[in-house]
Amino acid sequence: MKTKSTFLLVATSLFITFQTLAQDLFVGVWQEANDGHFLWSGVEWDNFEAKWKDLAKQNLRLVDIETYMDGTKRKYSGVWRAGSDGHFLWAGVEWANFEAKWKELAKQNLRLIDIETYMDGSKRKYIGVWKEGSDGYFLWAGQEWTSFEAKWKDLAKQNLRLIDIETYMDGSKRKYTGVWRAGSDGYFLWAGQEWASFEAKWKELAKQNLRLVDLETYMDGSKRKYTGVWRAGSSSHYLWSGVDWENFTSKWAENAQNKLRLVDLETYDSPCADKCLNTALMPDDPNTSSRDGYNYHVTGSNLHCEGESSTCGSNTSSVVYRWPNVKYGDTYYLRLSAMYDAKDKIFTLPFKDKTSGMSKNGWRYSNGNWHHALDYSRKDGKTFEVCAAAPGKVLYFGWDNWSGGTMVLSHDVGTKKDVYRTIYMHLRNGADNDCESAWTKTVPGLSDEQKPVYKKYLADTGCPEKKADRAPKAAQWGTNSTKIDMGLIGKTVKAGDVLGWAGDTGPGGCGCMKGGGGPNTHLHLFFAHRDPSDNLWYFFDPYGIYGTPDCYPAAVDDAINTTCSRYPVLWKGGKPSKP
Repeated sequence: MKTKSTFLLVATSLFITFQTLAQDLFVGVWQEANDGHFLWSGVEWDNFEAKWKDLAKQNLRLVDIETYMDGTKRKYSGVWRAGSDGHFLWAGVEWANFEAKWKELAKQNLRLIDIETYMDGSKRKYIGVWKEGSDGYFLWAGQEWTSFEAKWKDLAKQNLRLIDIETYMDGSKRKYTGVWRAGSDGYFLWAGQEWASFEAKWKELAKQNLRLVDLETYMDGSKRKYTGVWRAGSSSHYLWSGVDWENFTSKWAENAQNKLRLVDLETYDSPCADKCLNTALMPDDPNTSSRDGYNYHVTGSNLHCEGESSTCGSNTSSVVYRWPNVKYGDTYYLRLSAMYDAKDKIFTLPFKDKTSGMSKNGWRYSNGNWHHALDYSRKDGKTFEVCAAAPGKVLYFGWDNWSGGTMVLSHDVGTKKDVYRTIYMHLRNGADNDCESAWTKTVPGLSDEQKPVYKKYLADTGCPEKKADRAPKAAQWGTNSTKIDMGLIGKTVKAGDVLGWAGDTGPGGCGCMKGGGGPNTHLHLFFAHRDPSDNLWYFFDPYGIYGTPDCYPAAVDDAINTTCSRYPVLWKGGKPSKP
């Protein structure tokens, strides 16, 4: 089984641990509420039971439990809600033992609310969650669908409502187990559907004031199926499916702000490698406060500002392009609004060279460090013409003290203005000019530790401090003919129009700050989207992958058919291609 690091979550803060999950993808059902809540995931039984006891003292009650195998170890996940009533947890027993406990607890006014079953070797085991209650109840276990559905219909006439369903394979037959509680409200059961059908039914039933309360998912041959239990309700609700842990917990935290509480959790395995999941959000690093985690500041101008160019005026404040995060309390989560709202397929590759001769880097470097951009380079290390990745307006060109020659384009979508921006970095603007900018603009702002490293690189590549001794080497600096046409600023360009030449300008482009001395000619390209929820700019990955290079298709123009592409793809036609 696969494993990965995960987080354990509580209502008001995030507890980080290094537990593991064998289940990669998550489904959640939320209902409107504003009570205390807790999520604890990917732990062995002793840890889970200890947490259950501890949370009970804090008036939190377990409402849903999941279990799965992680290699040779069984792991557990749980969902808690506020409560001070009676409760009980009974786990790891065979059916006769479980049924006896169910009957015993019923006499103590405890009602089963959630059941899980799994195989332990050759024996089927059961887990049950109970809460205080004196109402009618029923348990129907190990039935095939026809029998189960008939019982569901019959019990409905007796004012008993299904609240939890469990399904599993028994040999070649699919079996069902259900938990019922007293009720005379509306209800619905929808079983064995693929996601599109299930989601459509969820939306349809919402209009009829029916709310999903429990969901099961399983594989039927090569297809994933879903089964859902609905009860009457008119409050706010939410359904989120098929996402990795960092995405799920980000939605969990976001929904908490909107007074929604998780009521049901399901997990299942993903064919995407663990190393390619949970990689979009960079951990907060207080040592990078100059960039606010990873907020990149680009010089402003009369055309380049936070808003549309027509609103800039004489404002020249720097424009901030941000890592896709949102902070609740002291914890950073993914800003899902920015990532999912970026979905327009308008981009093409930013070059016209043969794709077979090109290489790329992704959202993260191969060593796992965060990049938040795409790098493109020729395999032979030579420069190449950089082209507009989409139709747009050129807002800015100037020298960035870290990334050298930098150009910003704004892209409209239909009638919506300035929806996306692309930021092209390390562009060449004439060898002598770039050499001078390195000394007069970049060097003064470097730290005492960085200055000697960069100065040595400048001197070694023919760009010493003394102007009379300068003879910039073409391999690193190009020539004076590879200049930016400053007449482009303020103009509208088509996808594929040439903007400039790729280089390795600035300490962020030369590779020298990490010990490299040879040419590092490439294009560093940020893609940014204006998040309508706060009108600010956030980076995104047009591949929808947000991983290290080995998580992406091998060739720069390969089709994106990998299961690791779990966010919107913004390439024109659904795959990267030359303009």
